[in-house]
Parts: sequence; structure tokens; C-alpha cells
Amino acid sequence: MFDKPYQFQFLGDRKTFLTEPSQKIHYRFKAQHRTYFVTLEIFSYGIAAIKYCDVKDKESKKAYNKIFNDGDAFRVITTCLHIMLDYWKKNPTTSFAFYAVPRELQSTLLIKDAKRLETYKNIRFRIYRYAMINLFAPTHFTQLTDNKNCLYVLLNKKQKKPKTTIKEMGSYLLDSYNLIFEVD
Repeated sequence: MFDKPYQFQFLGDRKTFLTEPSQKIHYRFKAQHRTYFVTLEIFSYGIAAIKYCDVKDKESKKAYNKIFNDGDAFRVITTCLHIMLDYWKKNPTTSFAFYAVPRELQSTLLIKDAKRLETYKNIRFRIYRYAMINLFAPTHFTQLTDNKNCLYVLLNKKQKKPKTTIKEMGSYLLDSYNLIFEVD
């Protein structure tokens, strides 16, 4: 299922002049219906966070919130995962994280059942989690999830101080997004 990525192109990297993330690496790939812009944000504590959007939306504040129902999601996600794998081969101690932006709930009134509502909101997170479990072996990574906040971490087993890595990531999320990372 996750074995046919689109061909991706490395666009370059740059320092951010911020404390976190300290570097951004950019890629692009042409999918069936649009061209995607992918960013790996590199954090000083050894985590790379991936995000992607339609190249036309890359300057928009809601660029990463869009969901396209065009039947190409698995191949697009596969391509992003292969970008992560490519980066990991060159940086074997890197851990990865992502935030699966919950789906906008324009039709919340149609979904009365709370459990079905949560399923609807977190469908992107569940797809990403499934992909991570299938592509990143437990021999190399510990997989940590925070279902409530749709946060996922692939903690590299080569990390020298994994507890410090998670603590620093948690501090960043709290300071920057007011999110508390709580492993399920």
C-alpha cells in the first residue's frame, strides 16, 4: 500500500534564525491533481517534524489544514513517508514527529454521536499512525501517540537521551501551541 511514492525533488535547506525549529528542509513533488510542498522542520533536540501542503497554499495560514478528497491521499502520504525515510538514511539518529491537523467540523450538527465525531475529526491521525506502524520498524523506533492532540512521535532508539528529547519537545509544544503532549 505504501510502496509507490511519487518522485520527489529536494529544493534545499536553510537555517531559520529561530531557536526552534533551527532548520527547514524543503521538497516538492507532483501528484495526480496538484504539486505538493513538503517541509521537514529540524529541531535541536533531534526531532524532524514533517508537514506538507498544495504548493499554491504554502504561504496561507491554513495551508496545512486542507484535506483533498480526490482519491490520492495514500500515495501523497506515501511520498511524504519516503521523504522521511530518505532523511533518516542520511541522519540515522533522527526522531520524527507530526501533528495531524484534525478535520474541520463543518458538519458537526450531522454527527450527533460523540464517538463518531471523534473518529471523523481524527481520521488523518489514524491514517498516519497506520502508515508509521507499517513503515518504521519497532527495532529502530519507539512509537508514541497522543490521540487527544493528534500528535505522533517516532522516537529513534539511537537517541542518547530519549526522555530529554520528549521533555524538550513537550516544552516547545506547550510554549508555541499551548498543547500538552501526553502519551496514551
